[in-house]
Amino acid sequence: MNSMEETVKLARRVSGMVKEYMAVQDDLFKPSIRKVLRIPGIYRPADYGKNKKILEDLLAGLSEVKSAIRRDASDSSPAEAKFLGNLRGYVSLMTAATEKLAHICGRLGERSGGGDYGKDEYVQDMSELRAVQKEHLEAGVKLHEMMKELSAGG
Repeated sequence: MNSMEETVKLARRVSGMVKEYMAVQDDLFKPSIRKVLRIPGIYRPADYGKNKKILEDLLAGLSEVKSAIRRDASDSSPAEAKFLGNLRGYVSLMTAATEKLAHICGRLGERSGGGDYGKDEYVQDMSELRAVQKEHLEAGVKLHEMMKELSAGG
């Protein structure tokens, strides 16, 4: 496989990981009738343990992608190397967001089991999560533009 095919493969893998991350985030925070109506048989609380495990697996995958980027960068063209550098930054931001979301998920799980996770701490954690997600989103827009340029051949 040539380096461009490897680069596309890595980008697609990261894209799939973003979808997994978003599914967990939606499960934790997106309002739904099943969450709002606390009627037995209809109400379904978030599964914090399952979501935290998904996020931990995601972190392992992101680490693998970073290693693959380091490995592939030496065989690539200057444009590809620039893209891979930006992809690595994107993966680093996604890692930070995933770590923060995993922390929040764990703390919410503790709270649902009777642990102490106060509103102030939750608000602070969510603020930090939103800040890193904003950077991650901005990096994703830039990466998307770079991918279009690479695909166009220039």
